[in-house]
This record gives sequence, structure tokens and C-alpha cells, in this order.
Amino acid sequence: MGSGGGGAEEVTVVENREWYLAAYAPEGVPTSDHLKLRTVSFSLSAVAIPDQHVALQLLYISLDPYLRSRMSGHEDGLYAPQFPLNKGIEAFGMGRVIRSKDIKFTEGDIVIYPFSPVAEYSVVPSTFLQKVDPTVGIALPDYLGCFGVPGFAAWVGIEVLGKPKPGSNVFISAAAGGVGMYAGQLAKLKGCRVIGSTGSDDKVLRNQEIDME
Repeated sequence: MGSGGGGAEEVTVVENREWYLAAYAPEGVPTSDHLKLRTVSFSLSAVAIPDQHVALQLLYISLDPYLRSRMSGHEDGLYAPQFPLNKGIEAFGMGRVIRSKDIKFTEGDIVIYPFSPVAEYSVVPSTFLQKVDPTVGIALPDYLGCFGVPGFAAWVGIEVLGKPKPGSNVFISAAAGGVGMYAGQLAKLKGCRVIGSTGSDDKVLRNQEIDME
């Protein structure tokens, strides 16, 4: 992806796989009739990257509940707009900078981007990028889990809103979900007795496995 020796920069084009929304799913679980994968040609040439933008290679995405609401075709009561049809979907993601037009970011930087296209490669504005230090001993996926949207939501619920005292009972609804699991752990760390509800026995068993890890 670099330039040719002394001459004009080599144009780099990759076959980029991306997920897009082909049809809205008002009810139930979205299927391959709604979410589809396609391959498109994508330029990573420096001339194709605007100033104050970077080219990213996607590493991880966070599959959060709000994404489902953006596939329903309904706007009423939602804080996030619907995904446009036949356009790539977005999610809270983490990627590696492979080319930069912003002096604050260099090739190889690991960054978090809250509106990351769910695609192998993308060009995004640098405004909302947050660097991650991969040498501090924190697994990269944790930045999208306990340090990401689910963990932050759990922290707000327990530490900011609930403020339970040691020894008190804390009930966690949807305890098998990402937010519920972290909320339960935070409450236990505060010395509370935690009671959780889930939608199936399988989810209970999975939660117990996580609790033991």
C-alpha cells in the first residue's frame, strides 16, 4: 500500500467485504433476507482519503441491542435513525489505521470508532477516533465490552442511578445480556446480593460459566 520508488503513488484497490441492510425487519430476528454480505472494490490510495480522515482495517465490532432497533423500519421512540436500505451498516468498532491524512494518527494505531462501517476496510473521519494502547495488558475486545457501551451502561445503572449499599438485594433483568452481566458483577463487587432473570435455562448456564472464568 505504499508508493512506488520515486514515482507516482501506486493506486491500491482491495476487494472489500461489507454487510448491508437489504430490507427492514419489523419483527423477529433479522435473517439473510434482511442482512446481506457483498464484495465491492475499494480504493485505499492516499488520493481517495480526504484530509482529516483515516483508512481503517476492522478488527472487532460490538453487537449491541440498539442495532436491532435500527433495522426495524420504525422511527417512533428511537434515539438512533434507521439504517438506510442498500447501504453498509455501522456499529461501535475497533480498527487498525492503515493510512492517515491526520497528523494525530499514524499507520498501525489501534483506534475505537463509534460509527464504524461493518466492513473489512473503510475510510472514516478522524473526529471521533480514540486511540487504544495495545501494550497496557488489556485485551482489545474488552475495550468494546467492559470498557465499551455495555460496560458503561452497566456502570451508569449501578454506580450513578442505583447506588446500592453493601448487603442490599439487586435484581438484574436480562441478566444474560452484555449490560446485565456487567451490572451483576459490579453489584457483587459492592457487596450486594444479586438476583438475575434470563429468558432460558441455557442462558443461566452460560452466565454461570462466565462467572467462573
